[in-house]
Amino acid sequence: MMRSPRFGSHRLSTLVLGGAIGAASLLHGGDAEAGRVRFSGGAHFSGHVRVRGGGGGGGGHYARSRYWYPRYPRFGGSVWIGGYYYPRPYSYYYPEYVPSYYPPPVYYPVQPQVAPVAVAPEPPPMPTFGIGIFAGGSSVRDEQVSSDLGALARIRFTPGLLIEGEIAKTSFKDDVRVDRRIGGSLIWEIGARHTVAPYLLAGAGVSQADVDGSFTTTQNYGELGVGLRVALSRNLHIAGDIRAGTSRTVDSDQPNNLSVAARSVAPPSSPNDENEDYTRARLAAILSF
Repeated sequence: MMRSPRFGSHRLSTLVLGGAIGAASLLHGGDAEAGRVRFSGGAHFSGHVRVRGGGGGGGGHYARSRYWYPRYPRFGGSVWIGGYYYPRPYSYYYPEYVPSYYPPPVYYPVQPQVAPVAVAPEPPPMPTFGIGIFAGGSSVRDEQVSSDLGALARIRFTPGLLIEGEIAKTSFKDDVRVDRRIGGSLIWEIGARHTVAPYLLAGAGVSQADVDGSFTTTQNYGELGVGLRVALSRNLHIAGDIRAGTSRTVDSDQPNNLSVAARSVAPPSSPNDENEDYTRARLAAILSF
């Protein structure tokens, strides 16, 4: 009977495992980099194989046993796997902003710098009272030859609003008729603080007409006008205006025997007669305070 070969105390598995590990170490030996860690290592194995056995023919021994049984190979040895690794130096990244462990400083809001604004000075107060004289002429019933002289006073309530009072005398040619009147006007100056200021006016009053020294007639009147005031200085002004109005007889003692000259300029003799229209112009010099 033939015997199967028999190996010594080292097993074949040890030899095969050692060879595989050694080959892997040679193929992947050296340095290997994975991520940020570097490895190096190798494999070492040692062992030997002993084969013992016999067989028929060729000088082998035949088993003398009655029964034949196989001899299983036996493997032995040792395998050492060694190595080391060392970490690769890390590079650290710092963000631009590193949080502080100390509380942040407290900054108070900066007050805005306001440029100084030049304030216009207050204008000086305007004069509130004025007195003056004027001269001019009137036209009644197409009679234009007359002279008008008078005095006035003004009180200013606001920069543009004034009240004026006047006393005047109007004489026609040869003193055939002389009118004496007293009245007042409300004046509104446009742009009163300017050197030149136009104005509007509305006036009313009472007049008495003396006709040819024979009778007198009392009339009331109302008028509207426009004018222009020029300030030569703060206290000296010149004003010129034109007024148109109408008068109505309130009382009259007119006789029937009037001269032709007196009749041409005589006012209506009774309230039932038509009104008397007139126009007048004047130029005034006013001293204001």
